[in-house]
Amino acid sequence: MYLGLLAVKAVIVLLGLIVAFQGFRAARRERSQRMLLTAGGFTFLSVGSVLGGVCYDAFQLSRPLSGTVQSGVVGVGMVLIFLSVFLPGSTPQ
Repeated sequence: MYLGLLAVKAVIVLLGLIVAFQGFRAARRERSQRMLLTAGGFTFLSVGSVLGGVCYDAFQLSRPLSGTVQSGVVGVGMVLIFLSVFLPGSTPQ
């Protein structure tokens, strides 16, 4: 079961980072700060989704501290996505 969980987490991180990379490419192409913030948010969400387990297993941090680190990183991602929604953008022409 442990290997299955690792495989699913790896797929989640991979898909999230692919979405973030495509968002970054779109941000460069369109020169969009909104899309750049969204791509950054997806990056933090993707990495944060597995960070608690990594901190606990690899760095031997306590469960509460690992959860706090994970929640902080995911929170930063959510704030970036939130800011991208409310950032003033260009008006449609």
